[in-house]
Amino acid sequence: MRFGSPRRVAVTGMGVVSCAGIGLDAFWQGLLSAAPERDPRTVEDFDASKYFDGPKEERRADRVSQFAVAATTQALTDAGDLGDFDPDRAGVWIGTGVGGLNTLEEQVIIEHENGPRRV
Repeated sequence: MRFGSPRRVAVTGMGVVSCAGIGLDAFWQGLLSAAPERDPRTVEDFDASKYFDGPKEERRADRVSQFAVAATTQALTDAGDLGDFDPDRAGVWIGTGVGGLNTLEEQVIIEHENGPRRV
């Protein structure tokens, strides 16, 4: 599909995890508020445990993946009951800055110090 195509798109649900807020309402209020005194690029008060089946699963997911799961859960809740639809005509758009760098850095250090079998 090229840019400017006449095809229509229906946005059925949205979710957001951002330093400006977690959830649509908090995000919007964060955008309308003054910049925080703290580091403005930090996502605070994020509890990943409510999006995973247990601490082991949560611990194994990179923080950026935790954010993606949370935003997806929010978007599905926001969408509500979609009824019958053709899954071949449905899609998901995910946007992120550079993600997973903390995990990459940790694993490079582990590989350097303990060898590749520990990664």
